[in-house]
Amino acid sequence: MSGYASRGGLSARQQAQDQVAINVKFDFDSEVEGLRGHVQKLKHLSLAIEDEQKKQGELINSLEDTMERAKLVMRRAMGRLNIAYRQAQSNHMLYLVLFALLMFTVLYVLGKVYRIGRAVIGGH
Repeated sequence: MSGYASRGGLSARQQAQDQVAINVKFDFDSEVEGLRGHVQKLKHLSLAIEDEQKKQGELINSLEDTMERAKLVMRRAMGRLNIAYRQAQSNHMLYLVLFALLMFTVLYVLGKVYRIGRAVIGGH
């Protein structure tokens, strides 16, 4: 029956457990408040990340538009260069040189004919 005699010890132990439970409750309240603070910080951080994401999305869209315009300009420039290259391949410079030589030859012949004609007319 000695187990029943320590009944008063159990009630003291139960009082100690109640006191620990109360102390634990207060510790939980402070922890909950601390967690609320952390949640608020995380909320502000997530809002800042969302704003930054929106700004970077707008910047990327702007960059994509700029790249599309640059591609269009490059296509036009390449088209112009291809046209110029084809024209260079078409021997138009050769035709210009031949035309100039022909003109000089015609002028030379006309000059000789004019001198011969003057000599014939002046000699009579």
